[in-house]
Amino acid sequence: MRLKEIQVNLAKAGQVMALAPGDDFRYAVGWSPMADERLTFLIIGPRTAHLVIASVNAEEAVEHLPKEVSISRFTDDTGPQDVLSRAVALQPTLPWLISDDARYDHGGSLTEAVGQSMGLASQVMAPLRMKKDDGECRLLQACQSINDLAMQAGLEALRPGLTELELADVIRQSFIRNGADREAFIIVAFGEHTALPHHSPTTTVIGEGPVLLDIGCYYQGYASDMTRVAYIGEPPEEFRLIHGLVDQAVRAAQQVAVPGAPAEVVDQAARGFISSAGYGAAFIHRVGHGIGLSVHEPPSVAEGNTLKLPENAAFSIEPGIYLPGQFGVRLEEVVINRSDGASILSKIPRDIYVKPLS
Repeated sequence: MRLKEIQVNLAKAGQVMALAPGDDFRYAVGWSPMADERLTFLIIGPRTAHLVIASVNAEEAVEHLPKEVSISRFTDDTGPQDVLSRAVALQPTLPWLISDDARYDHGGSLTEAVGQSMGLASQVMAPLRMKKDDGECRLLQACQSINDLAMQAGLEALRPGLTELELADVIRQSFIRNGADREAFIIVAFGEHTALPHHSPTTTVIGEGPVLLDIGCYYQGYASDMTRVAYIGEPPEEFRLIHGLVDQAVRAAQQVAVPGAPAEVVDQAARGFISSAGYGAAFIHRVGHGIGLSVHEPPSVAEGNTLKLPENAAFSIEPGIYLPGQFGVRLEEVVINRSDGASILSKIPRDIYVKPLS
């Protein structure tokens, strides 16, 4: 729970913040209620914290929240507006922030109660969440270890005749077997589908050709992410060439990913290497994203982001080259930005996993 730290920051800035259910809420108090159609806001001021929640969800909140968070309930019959207005009135007259991903209608109810426009909670939450403490780093490593086991299971199960969906289920079962909270996502792409960065697995039957696996899970609330490529049969020279370029782009980005480096410099290192080899137009996304309680969170490791990467920031490095109608290669590592450079969490080699056709 980091409620006190958040309150210190709000006191310094002279602000009040309302968090909707989600990862910011969880970061603040160690738990988050289910997000549904009922308005829920954790209102955090410089000195107090107050939860407005529907009575149907309130008892679970009592079980999980620290004693310093007071709770106000409303029923489905009465609705939240009166209770919300009374909770708002308990806070000092200061500028307000609201969760970036709060529901539009809930945000409208809060704006009506506050009587002013509001800034975004990420002003306070993003800098705090980017800097992982030792406990968070251990959880990220533990989650990545579970992810490694699932990746290994998927690569070992790979064979002609499986569908993308069947291979995805092998990975899913490994997550469950090895203690993950749940899967975050499973991308299994065969053949031309490997050129689609966010392909959803289908009943496509896997045969001779490339296979891309991009997978992630959650462990004790923290996420993992990684991408590897395989080939059934003998990989052609062009595939090996492009795989080698993408692997070197990962290395180039990792070398410059040090505390204090602007995020865009990491993107530029990978992109510059791929562009110099003539494939710049085929690298169609940023080089990476932050990871923690969310699979995608700050920092965005992208061109134009001049944010200086803090020490102990966790983020992905995932360059790719995509040739539509042919194949794509993406390799992804999650790193923690240590004082001596970016430390890779995965232990799975980035080599092409070659599977004989017969």
